[in-house]
Amino acid sequence: MINPETLELLKDTNLSSEILDKLSKDENSFVRVRVAAHVNTPAKALDTLSKDESKLVREFVAEHLNTSVETLIALSEDRDIISWVAGNPNTPLDLLEKLSKDRDEFVRVSASVNPNISNEILDTLSKDEDENVRAAVAKNPKTPVEILARLNKDTSEFVREVTLENPNTL
Repeated sequence: MINPETLELLKDTNLSSEILDKLSKDENSFVRVRVAAHVNTPAKALDTLSKDESKLVREFVAEHLNTSVETLIALSEDRDIISWVAGNPNTPLDLLEKLSKDRDEFVRVSASVNPNISNEILDTLSKDEDENVRAAVAKNPKTPVEILARLNKDTSEFVREVTLENPNTL
């Protein structure tokens, strides 16, 4: 049973990192999910939660903006949540490059929309065999005009439609 006071406490956007750190060790997985999703959860607590048995907890850790690079690198070995790591803006560029070559299209899609991906990786992904990956590149506001021009002539109607939605498409 979840303590109602704990749930109410977790709604507080000004909750201290000390309390969140303590709650990250709660026996209830729902509480740990809420801690992993809380905006103020410190990197230390997120590192602890990155080893949680609950996939959902690990997913929230993988996408959290306070998750450290070291934790993201460790989480990238977890096939269940690797696509969440690929989408995190804190994921280092060398890891993004590796993830952009992953066999799983969802990992490549997540890497394609990462705001910190390089133009070189975007260029490579814009030629991916999977239309969802190419569409994700077209969706990224960082995608250069030259790549968008090429995607605007893609064989896939879906990719062309997404390209037209990008504000940088000429």
